[in-house]
Amino acid sequence: MKSKIVWGVIGLVSLAIIVGSDVRASHTRKQEEEIYKNIELFLDAMKIVEKQYIEPVENKKLVYGALKGMLGSLDPYSAFLEPELTQELQIETKGEFSGIGMEITSKDGIITVVSPIEDTPAWKAGIRAGDRIIEIDGEPTKGLTTLEAARKLRGKKGTEVTISILREGATELKKFTLIRDVIKVKSIKGELLENNLGYVRIRDFQEKTSSELERVLEDFNKKNIKGLILDLRNNPGGLLSSAIEVSELFVSKGKLIVYIQGREEKNRTTFNSRKSPLWVNPVVLLVNEGSASASEIVLGALKDNIPSTVVVGMKTFGKGSVQNLIPLSDGSSLKLTTAHYYTPSGICIEGKGIEPDISIQLPEDTTIIPIGKDDIQFQKALEVLKKTVGNG
Repeated sequence: MKSKIVWGVIGLVSLAIIVGSDVRASHTRKQEEEIYKNIELFLDAMKIVEKQYIEPVENKKLVYGALKGMLGSLDPYSAFLEPELTQELQIETKGEFSGIGMEITSKDGIITVVSPIEDTPAWKAGIRAGDRIIEIDGEPTKGLTTLEAARKLRGKKGTEVTISILREGATELKKFTLIRDVIKVKSIKGELLENNLGYVRIRDFQEKTSSELERVLEDFNKKNIKGLILDLRNNPGGLLSSAIEVSELFVSKGKLIVYIQGREEKNRTTFNSRKSPLWVNPVVLLVNEGSASASEIVLGALKDNIPSTVVVGMKTFGKGSVQNLIPLSDGSSLKLTTAHYYTPSGICIEGKGIEPDISIQLPEDTTIIPIGKDDIQFQKALEVLKKTVGNG
């Protein structure tokens, strides 16, 4: 009798496994059938266009157009890149290109300035973070990807480009005619301040940013600098590897710097500091609405791991998604969002940004020279740092 019961149980378990397997296989088949139906729909539409459009059109042009639409429908950062755009994307991490000098993105479907680059035509003209670019040389930017807009803004040194922008709170467009120039972005700028204090500005995160910063901090240590202002304002980001390496100069070995979460729970990658910090004295961070991506990673790493860190300025941009560049067979590529950044405390940066400890807004429509007497954000950071090290 017991033997029959046991075999009965085994039979039920086997049946459950078979049924479960059949359900999964059925679900997979349905998914595949749906994909094939959608591909047939695409091919039908493509054939109609090829046969009935008023002019002959290349097959590749239609495929490229479809891929652009597919990737563009996902989020502001995913994009299909033709071979030449794939090559241009590599330029940004090298620190030199020809254009007007600003980082842009697509926000709510509108090309938006993340931040102007200091000492460039855009910065000198008064372009600001958050400005929405409505036209480039009289042509609407609606429907353009970020890289397509960037391509229109770049050009040979000495040539003109006119942009029409809509600033937050304004009702009329403002036109700027800018002369393109060679944009050389020096990533790090360090200065000695009064009372044995130091200042470092990181303009973006390039391949050599961490090594340049390391040299500055070593010099500060030799000179017995007691405290540091780290300025990340209008820093649009850059390389993830650079942001991690910069964070390691401040964060204790073994501490979490950032983690990246993909679609599935198992698709999580954590990045911990791999070495002892080079800088252990007090730090005050300067950030604003132009601080994005890699800047926000460094900000989160210091804010969450070093309790004494004080953040001054305005809420950051909120760009916390990870894009992978996936090459295709003809030299084109997919720039695809595959994950989100999270700070050590578990905050997803995307769409939210990080609030400062002390909020200070700079005056409207005024070009402020960083660390000048009119830079009230810097002056506040200096005041805080002096008190922290006992000089205030």
